[in-house]
Parts: sequence; C-alpha cells; structure tokens
Amino acid sequence: MRVWLALGVAALLTACASPARLPQATSSDAQAWQGRLSVNVQTSPPTSMSASFALQGQAQQGSLSLYSPLGTTLAVLDWTTTAAHLHQGNQQQRFDSLEVLTEQATGAALPVAALFDWLQGTPSPAPGWQVDLSALAQGSLSARRYQPTPEVTLRIKLD
Repeated sequence: MRVWLALGVAALLTACASPARLPQATSSDAQAWQGRLSVNVQTSPPTSMSASFALQGQAQQGSLSLYSPLGTTLAVLDWTTTAAHLHQGNQQQRFDSLEVLTEQATGAALPVAALFDWLQGTPSPAPGWQVDLSALAQGSLSARRYQPTPEVTLRIKLD
C-alpha cells in the first residue's frame, strides 16, 4: 500500500513540475539571463510592472519571457530583424519594432540592444538612457530614461 501511495505522490509531483525557463541557446553568440525586472514609468499617476524574466538570444533575434510570482507565463516577447511579436495566452500580436513591443508589454520602450550589452558589463549608450552598472558583479543593474518624457526607471536583479 505504501509503495502505491509513494508512486502516486511521485506522479503528482512530476505532473506539477515546471519545465526549465531557459531553453538551450542555439547560437554561440546567443546569451541567456534570468532574474527579476521592474519598470517604473513616471506618468500621472505613475505606473509600474515587475516580473520574473528569462532573456535569451541577442539584440537582433531573441526572446523575453515574463513570469508572475507564481511562475505562470504573463507574456513572451520574441523578435527578429524583421518582426516583433507579443504572445499572451492564446493571443498573438505583431509589432513594427521591438521598442513598440516592449512599450506594450512593460509600459515603456526599453533599449533592448543596449540591454544585452549592459548585462555583459558594457555601458553602451542608448538615447535618453543613463545606466548604472556599478552593482552588476552582485547581479544588479539599473537604468533611467530621462528623455523623452515620461521618466522611466528599469531595475534588474539576476538570479
């Protein structure tokens, strides 16, 4: 009886297990990071969003998955040099640019090309943005967009 109970519990735990969030990179140039991010936009009233994330690929082609605190997928953003898509549940939207896509998903247009550099420790410029990489060795970075308004603060904490 105990054996069947143990097998049943093991089967239930296996059924509830979540798959790994970061698929294996397919290109030697591809990068992968995961952690938490928050975006605060100084509108009236201010808006903010925070989520766990998995970012992979590179500036020209990649994906950004956003997760709730319980681990459910909130959205998946993917892009190539010719297309940008937002997947939310069963809905998919196409956008003309990665900036418009990130604005739709997070509330602010994020400098994704620079973000890949920032996560590698390179303070690449992004128009209107100022990045602070001083805590990157501890897994944190912050960036602030002053122009155009409204002001935006991006914070990332890597796992």
